[in-house]
Amino acid sequence: MKLTDPLQAPTPADFGEEVKITDYFELPFNMEVAYDAAGKMQVFLINGAEKIPIENVHYGRDRSTAKDTLYLGMTAFDTYMDGFYEENTMEGYWHVNYKNNYQIPYIITYGQSHRFIQDPVANTQDFSGDWKMVFDYDKVPYVGIGEFVQAENELTGTIRTETGDYRFLAGNAYGDKLRLSVFDGAHAFLFSGSMDTDTIYGEFRSGKHYLSNWYAVRDTAFRLQNANEMTKATQAGPVDFTFKKSDGTAYTLSEKNSEETGITIINIMGTWCPNCKDEIAYLKELKSNPKYEDVKVVSLAFERYKDEAKALAMLGKYREVMDFDWPILLGGYADKKQNSIDLDFIDELYSYPTMIVLDRNRKIREIHTGFSGPATSKYEEFKKEMATILNKLLAE
Repeated sequence: MKLTDPLQAPTPADFGEEVKITDYFELPFNMEVAYDAAGKMQVFLINGAEKIPIENVHYGRDRSTAKDTLYLGMTAFDTYMDGFYEENTMEGYWHVNYKNNYQIPYIITYGQSHRFIQDPVANTQDFSGDWKMVFDYDKVPYVGIGEFVQAENELTGTIRTETGDYRFLAGNAYGDKLRLSVFDGAHAFLFSGSMDTDTIYGEFRSGKHYLSNWYAVRDTAFRLQNANEMTKATQAGPVDFTFKKSDGTAYTLSEKNSEETGITIINIMGTWCPNCKDEIAYLKELKSNPKYEDVKVVSLAFERYKDEAKALAMLGKYREVMDFDWPILLGGYADKKQNSIDLDFIDELYSYPTMIVLDRNRKIREIHTGFSGPATSKYEEFKKEMATILNKLLAE
């Protein structure tokens, strides 16, 4: 399967040259179709070790063309794929509802399980291990850590940044080149690079709107900022706020009129955000542990719809699809600068998600910026750290 976009991905030698928009680059991904015991079609997106079920699958026939049709709705992310199926090939578009007229063409070919290369080729470079990565080094740099695992030509892993990770990447290594991609229904990411001596030079593309240069070097001593120290509380007193729930009614967290008592986790997120979805999954797992069942969770969403009715409707769909029972509130439109002003109990909102832990007096005891999810080497460490924090608060 491939998503294509009207930009040609140049090699590192092409940096600085104008890219012709008449050309195309391809972003491959894998998809699996199966049928349950009742004969219902199930479709999954495959990215390395991750297998993502598509929530809304419909197929039929277009009377005007006599072609089979398929609709794949990624309801949680408010995106969908539609297209025609004929002779083991499906062609259509991936649509992002919350972006104006945003669509990317794709082609799906039955029986092709490879990613970038089909047949094994000789390797000249080993990309496995941890890499210090610098993105946008020719503009406003930001850093990350690439965690790559190579088995012959197969390359998997992820990239951690100070605001989250790029989730489950899969691809190939061949010669001095690497290619990694992920399509999870929310984002379409493509990483391409080439080794020059001991440095990888590459490009990162997101959908059809973002292009960043990057380089990577092996540096086992490099560390990202501590996620528990990036965002600071601006007050020593209790947190108070009022926002609308997904059903449109008001939710208040305050001393005089609080719907939640005890230890509370505020999950600042957006329904469009894959790292936020990972954090929701973690919180569901946490709440399933009887030890933490009395810990309250409130999700505070900042959405891509400026229209309140559309945003609230999206929150209701998301809560149903993700199947959690705590309230999800509408904080407003996703704009970090404005959101930082609105959330006056923290100094700045750096990332969706951001997790804030309140004690029984609604005072901030911990703020965790970003999320290193199950694709990373830090996920289990994070869960242990959170257990330690919550155990301490429960004992007070």
